[in-house]
Amino acid sequence: MNYKLSNTASKTSMELAFRLPLKYPNIYKPKRIIDGHKEQSVPIITMDETHCISEGIWGILPQDFQGDWKKFQKLKITLHTNKEDIQKNILYKEALKERRCLILVTGFYMHHLIDNEVETFLVEKKPLEPFSLAGIYNVLEDGFVTCTVINTEVNDTLSSERNLYNQMPLEIPALFKNMWLNPKTSISDIESIVDKPYKTKFKIQRIAS
Repeated sequence: MNYKLSNTASKTSMELAFRLPLKYPNIYKPKRIIDGHKEQSVPIITMDETHCISEGIWGILPQDFQGDWKKFQKLKITLHTNKEDIQKNILYKEALKERRCLILVTGFYMHHLIDNEVETFLVEKKPLEPFSLAGIYNVLEDGFVTCTVINTEVNDTLSSERNLYNQMPLEIPALFKNMWLNPKTSISDIESIVDKPYKTKFKIQRIAS
């Protein structure tokens, strides 16, 4: 999976889209490219703070972890996970039950192989607007939040023999937002959302290298 997201939404657009205030408005910045390899933060809504849009470091670390993010990512890249891992891996299993979040973006990147050249494509909603990706998070010993994107199988819109990936981030539509963040939602209902992803119309545009 590509380790880049995009969020070009202004502060006002983000707050209006999710009808929530930014917890840290002074540090919020739109980013055309959010490169997961560089320890960057993303706007999120967590089960602990459903009343605001907060920030999380993309790339989950173990709960109450005290070590260095970059060193951990060299051992295991945790920017994305999938439905098999979240049900088995110690990093994700408890978090799926106790610490789900929405990761807020305006797009994500994919790569296609065209004429023996790798081309980069930006995937966004049609029309362009912020949307939510399924995520889980852990809280470090110092209180910082780290998170990971949950992937699902690539949908028909993005499926192509030229696509280098067979997975894409799982969108959580507004219809399921409260269910995803509600601690009373059964794990079977959560797994159903992951297993049967909502189908969204995306637009794809090639990005110049």
